[in-house]
Amino acid sequence: MRARPVRTALLAVAALGLLPFATAPAAATDAQPETGGRQHIAVHEGTDPSGPLLAAAYLRCFPTGGSHPTPEASCLKLALANGDYARVPQIHRACTKIYQPVTVVTHGTWHGRTTAYQHTYANQCIANAESGDIFNLTPWND
Repeated sequence: MRARPVRTALLAVAALGLLPFATAPAAATDAQPETGGRQHIAVHEGTDPSGPLLAAAYLRCFPTGGSHPTPEASCLKLALANGDYARVPQIHRACTKIYQPVTVVTHGTWHGRTTAYQHTYANQCIANAESGDIFNLTPWND
C-alpha cells in the first residue's frame, strides 16, 4: 500500500530535477527511438553466395515490416535470439536427405550493432527448419 506514495514522491522529486539521475532520461527522450533491427536476407543456390538467387527479402523489426512473408513471427524469433541467427530456436521437422545446397546470406543491424551471417545448408527444408522458418521466404511448403 505504501509503494504508490513513495513512487509518487520520487517522481515528483525527479521532475523537479533534484535527483542526479533525473536528467539522464530527459536527454534520452530527445534521441530518435531505435528500431529492433533491419535485415536483408538472400537465399542462393549452391555452396556460396555467387550462386543464383532463389529468394530475397527485407525484414524490419520493431516496428515490423518489409517484404518478408512473416515479419512478426521472424522478428519475435530473432528477438529471442538477440539477433543471432545461430541461436534462433529450430523447428523440428522431417526433411529429405537430398543434397541440394543453399547458402543464406544476411546483413543489417540489430539494436544499433551491425550484423552479418552466412551459412550453407544441405537443402532449403533444412535451412527453413534450422532458422525457425525465418529463411522460408517464398514460403516453401516443407
